[in-house]
Amino acid sequence: MARDLTLTELASRIGYSAQHLSEVELANAAASESFVAAADEALGAGGRLGALYPAVVIEQVVERQRRATSRREALRSPAEADDVKRRAFIGLGLAVVLLGPEAAAKASRDDWDRIAHAWSYEIDTAPDRSALLPGLAADLKRLQANGGPQRVIAQLSSHVAAIAVSRGDTGLACRWWRRAQAAAVTAGDGQLIAFVKGRQAMQGLYGAYAPQHVVILADEASSATNVPCPGRMTALNAKAQALAILGREKAASEILMTLERTFEKLPHDITRDRLSALGWAEDRLHHGRSYCAMYGASPAAGEAAREDALRVIADLDWRSRAQIKLHRAASEADPQDAVATLSALSDAQRSDRFVRMIAARVLTSCEAREVAGSADLREVLA
Repeated sequence: MARDLTLTELASRIGYSAQHLSEVELANAAASESFVAAADEALGAGGRLGALYPAVVIEQVVERQRRATSRREALRSPAEADDVKRRAFIGLGLAVVLLGPEAAAKASRDDWDRIAHAWSYEIDTAPDRSALLPGLAADLKRLQANGGPQRVIAQLSSHVAAIAVSRGDTGLACRWWRRAQAAAVTAGDGQLIAFVKGRQAMQGLYGAYAPQHVVILADEASSATNVPCPGRMTALNAKAQALAILGREKAASEILMTLERTFEKLPHDITRDRLSALGWAEDRLHHGRSYCAMYGASPAAGEAAREDALRVIADLDWRSRAQIKLHRAASEADPQDAVATLSALSDAQRSDRFVRMIAARVLTSCEAREVAGSADLREVLA
């Protein structure tokens, strides 16, 4: 309209039929990249239409996913469909994906909150967390260049630390935890401090710290705020698991009961969020009990926790699902169950330290009981 062209006139300029243009305009047909490029040039849009093309691709991916999952009746929540949308151009940084290249350079505080929330889904569901590093680095660079909010720097820095733990690089993880803590303190937000320290405590269970140190970190996180929040919940969960490793079963059980009482006070938007590092859903309660059961808690209680966890864990949360299955293999000293669980994962997923540490626990349990098949599990881990 701005160029005073009819559909037929525009069609003749870009080499498509007027009927196809009409279908695209009415959203009955998808616009290809060549279509968008031709229209951009013909209309003198100066690249603005081309910059929007990633959104077209993302919508196509989401629509295909919706059709496929509806046939399987496997789509559990709108959040899971939203996760697919965010994954398409992750390497550019989610600021570009959600806002576009020009707007990303001028992102507002509200924009950065949206971006941080988007990253919180990616970090908990990505098949290979290492693949997220380029995008996270790009967004952190934009944050620094534009004086972005410290709370987002804290959140994204904690995600980088989680990736470092997944890769087994505890030294790098510690540096990013320090950076995340400094940003959280600068932000002056007690819940954010608890979030960072709570995650540090939980991730410390996977090779970074001794259980005694995890207890200290968890107490520091809990002391940052008395408000029921994801950080406080993660800290309590980490402390219970560390106490279970230390053989202090009664103390671990008491912390788990405190965890359940605190869970009941969480806002519903947090307990409903099953796919975000910023949420704290029911499956994490069961995951904590299942983990503690590997270290001497009641076998019956452990099995009930595992069944409850597998019932509510989102399909996209492959890491938690694999961990729960390995908890069972460790408790029952079943190396073949562990081999089957690991074999169903990709190479990147099997290499994830959060999975390997639990698998190593299975091997220790099996070898201590001299169970046949332990050598097969050792070979898979190797």
